[in-house]
Amino acid sequence: MTERADLIETIIVEMRDVIAYLHRRSPPPLQALDLSMAQLKVLFALACRGPLTVSEVAERLGISPPTASHLIDRVVQLGLVTRREDERDRRRTLVELTARGEELLRQLRQGNEHPWRELLERLSAEDLEALLRGVRALAAAARRPATADRTVGL
Repeated sequence: MTERADLIETIIVEMRDVIAYLHRRSPPPLQALDLSMAQLKVLFALACRGPLTVSEVAERLGISPPTASHLIDRVVQLGLVTRREDERDRRRTLVELTARGEELLRQLRQGNEHPWRELLERLSAEDLEALLRGVRALAAAARRPATADRTVGL
């Protein structure tokens, strides 16, 4: 392996420990919900890119439109999502989070915030600054289109 590939592999291995720590420390609100992982993915897709059509939800989740429609029906029944007519094209139906759905996702995100803060408090100022630099670079890479990802090597 190259030095770059070794670095990437090491980062992935180290992140597994971070994720395991966060998983152990996070509250279990998901277990209290009557949502499947697939239904939760619908909510996150809408939070990131919504409102979306059923076909767009299906595409983002890599599932068929009928499967997406079924998942959406369930979260509509729970009052987390609503369907509405697209004002620009009345033939299209848009799916979007309700206030209740947005609140649920906010609570889930905040539930994960405490373990992150707890872990970050253990770092020195120097390590926090280095981590911030790395996280900013990672976030910038995530925002770039996939075609722009083949950039400078180490």
